[in-house]
Amino acid sequence: MRHKILIVEDEPDIVALISNRLDKEKYDVTVALTGDVALHLVKTQEFDLVSLDIMLPKVDGLTICTELRKENKKTLIVIVSALDLSESKENAYSLGADDYIAKPFLPKLLALKMASLLQRRSEMLDSSMKSKEIVRHNMALQRFFVNDKELQLTPSEYMIFETLFSNPIKIFSKDELSQILYNEDLGNIDRDGVRTHIYTLRKKISETTDKEIVKTVRGMGFTLYEN
Repeated sequence: MRHKILIVEDEPDIVALISNRLDKEKYDVTVALTGDVALHLVKTQEFDLVSLDIMLPKVDGLTICTELRKENKKTLIVIVSALDLSESKENAYSLGADDYIAKPFLPKLLALKMASLLQRRSEMLDSSMKSKEIVRHNMALQRFFVNDKELQLTPSEYMIFETLFSNPIKIFSKDELSQILYNEDLGNIDRDGVRTHIYTLRKKISETTDKEIVKTVRGMGFTLYEN
C-alpha cells in the first residue's frame, strides 16, 4: 500500500527537490502551492504525512498545522521552514508537529526522515497496545493505576504520562514534552529535565509491572508502546 503524502510549499523548485527523492512506487504525492489549497485538502482528504512550510500565501503553515491536528491525530506533520529559530520550533511542536527541518536542507535526508517517521508510525499501528490493558486512567481524579496499583506521580510526571497515554501512536520528542509542560504552567523544564522525569516515571511504573510501558524511540523521542 502506498503512503499518501502532501507537500505544502510555494516554491516549485523545492517541491521538485522533495518529490524527486520520493519513490513513486511507495508514495502517492499531492502538492499544494498555497495555504488555502492545503487547508482544503487536509479537511477533505486523509494523508499519512504532510510536509509543511510555514510562510505560505493566503494561509500560513502553523494555521494549517493547527487545523490538521483538529481533523486528524494520526497524520504525521513535518515542518520544513526557513525560520530556523527555537521559538518557531517550540511553537510548531506545541501545535502538533512531529518534526521540524530547517531550510536549506538535503532532500535525501528529508526523504529518509519521512520514511523513518512512516515506518515508526506503522510499527505503532501494528502494535496490539497491550500496555493500555493494564493501565487505567481516572481523568476526574487525575490519577493513573497500573495493575490496579495507583502511581504516586508528581504533576510533571502525570502530565507526561497523560500525554503519552492519550496519544499512543504519536512519538513525542524531549522538546515537545518540554513545551507541553511549559504550556501547563509546570515550569520551564529543559531536555535534561524531561529525561529525568521519564526516568522517575519509568521507575515508579516498574514497581507495578515488568512490562515496558514508556518506550524510547531512538533519535525521535518517547511513546506509549509495548513490544
